[in-house]
Amino acid sequence: MADGGASTMIMLVATLLISGAASAVLIDSWGDVVKTSNTNSKNERANSETGISFSGDLGDVELDTSGTNQNITLYFQNTGIRILNATATSIFVDGNPATILSKTIYPKSKIWAPNYVIELVISDSSWAYSDADLVKITAVVKSTVSGGVSGTDTVSQEVRLSV
Repeated sequence: MADGGASTMIMLVATLLISGAASAVLIDSWGDVVKTSNTNSKNERANSETGISFSGDLGDVELDTSGTNQNITLYFQNTGIRILNATATSIFVDGNPATILSKTIYPKSKIWAPNYVIELVISDSSWAYSDADLVKITAVVKSTVSGGVSGTDTVSQEVRLSV
């Protein structure tokens, strides 16, 4: 009987040790799930607080054909509540990336704050547009980092070019 009691006790202790180790692994894994969930929630919130829209007359977008390369002047408004990173802005014309030649924020500022408008002059050497051509403009913006995350937003619209 003494042998059976000792082996039972050894099995009980071994089972408790294994259960404790498994619990530690599960608790650690659960902590990682919670951290990931919190990060995803922060990213979703940052995205919902980041916004951009076209500003100006989309039926009369300036096309400058006087230089070697054609230039298009576009206006976008920060419609979110986060400051947008003007240097992390990308513009696509008919699906192709455009070069941003200049950026001017209105009212005059160094930051693209909520409700502020940015003027972007873009160009590409392959363009051969004419007056009244329709092109699809896509803008992708990123907000500045706040709380360890930044948001993104995209807007696409067909516009009519005007010389």
